[in-house]
Amino acid sequence: MDSINRRKSLLLLAGGLSGCTAMTTMSTQAQSKMVVDDGTSEITPVYVMTHNEGEFSTFVRADFYFYDDKKEVELRPDASIKVNGIELQRDPKELVSYIGRIPMPHGLLTFEFTRAPGKVIKHSFALPELDIVELPKTYRVGETLTVGVNHRSSRAGVMRDTYGLHLQSSSGRFPFTNGVADQARIVFKPILDVGFASGPSTARIYRQQRTPLRDLSSELQTGWAVASRSRDFTIEVVS
Repeated sequence: MDSINRRKSLLLLAGGLSGCTAMTTMSTQAQSKMVVDDGTSEITPVYVMTHNEGEFSTFVRADFYFYDDKKEVELRPDASIKVNGIELQRDPKELVSYIGRIPMPHGLLTFEFTRAPGKVIKHSFALPELDIVELPKTYRVGETLTVGVNHRSSRAGVMRDTYGLHLQSSSGRFPFTNGVADQARIVFKPILDVGFASGPSTARIYRQQRTPLRDLSSELQTGWAVASRSRDFTIEVVS
C-alpha cells in the first residue's frame, strides 16, 4: 500500500515527479530530478503512515519536494526527520526518500523535521480507526460486499477519508471501489467486470485519511500526510 501512496503523491506534484530505483551510479537524468535542500526555499513534505493490524509496527515514509521546481529534495547532513524519536533512514530503492518502522502501540505518530539546527517543525497524526463489527465470510462474484462497522467521523483537519478493499488469491488481485459508509456498514462494489476464481481468498480492508499540513500549523504552506490502517481476513469466493 505504501508504494501506491507514494505513486499517488508523486503524481499530484506538477509535472508528475516520479520515484526512481536507486543505482550504484546515478544517471544524469535521475540527478536532474533531485536537489539538496537549500534550507530556505518553500519545501513540501509528504508523510505516509501505513499500519496493518496483524503487525507490531507502522511503516512510515517521508519525502520532500520543491514543488515549483519539480524536484525531489535530499536533506542536508545536519538535517533529520524523526518519528516518535526514531530517525528515518534513506530508502535504498528510491532516488531520495526516508523510511522507518515505528513500534506499536502508540497513540500518535509525531514527525519531527529538523531542517537545520534549531529549526524544527513538528506534526502529529493518529491512525484512522476501522472499528469493524462484522466481516463477511463469503463473496459472490459480481455482487456488492458489505462490512459491518461502527463508523466514526474524520478527525479535525482530515480533508479526504476513504475506505478501500481488495481480494488476493493465486489468480490475481481483485479491487473494489472506494466504500460508501454510513454509521453501521460499508458497501463495496467490484471494479472489474471479470470472473474471480472460486475458493478461499485473502481480503484486505483499509481506511485512509489525507490531511493537508497547512491546516495543522502555519509553519508550512504546502505538503500533506496520508495515514492508513488495514486488516486482512479470509473470505470464501463463490462464482
